[in-house]
Amino acid sequence: MKKIIALSIIALLGTGVAAAQHQHGHGHGCGNCPHHAKHHGQHSQQQEPQVNADGIEMAVVHAFPTVKSVDKTKKMSPVYDSQKKLLGYVVYSKPASDGIKGYAGETPVVIAFSTKKVITGVYLLPCQETPGFAHRVEESGFYKNWNGLTVKKALKKEVDAVSGATFTSTAVAKSVRAALQAL
Repeated sequence: MKKIIALSIIALLGTGVAAAQHQHGHGHGCGNCPHHAKHHGQHSQQQEPQVNADGIEMAVVHAFPTVKSVDKTKKMSPVYDSQKKLLGYVVYSKPASDGIKGYAGETPVVIAFSTKKVITGVYLLPCQETPGFAHRVEESGFYKNWNGLTVKKALKKEVDAVSGATFTSTAVAKSVRAALQAL
């Protein structure tokens, strides 16, 4: 009987840990584990900054797979490959987006541009936002709202919030706007 009770307690504890990990963004299906970071790609956020061996944010690597360097001395930062060929540009929302908060925290983004300065992607950077809400925004295709637009057209673009993730999606849109207005 003691053995059955002990095994039951262990099973319950294991279930509780798995549920807590999932709820807090560490279990399978959260968008933060390695599988989902690869599967869902560019928009999965992490608590710790995620960079490659060259110190480049993984969001930038997703936008420009052959990136070797980013010149962050400019607001519209040129992105280069190992041969110093211009791949495009990135714009970071911080510090322009400081104070813009979603449900649980700030929602900093990086905006990728082609060499012709047309938006090719918006990527959520590491943040404190609730993983479930961030994942819902990603899955909705929300980040694609600005693809193909110039800065001028993107600033005029009105986007609808994502149902069930209104605070997060609204904050992302405000972060995009703040970044573009700072150019």
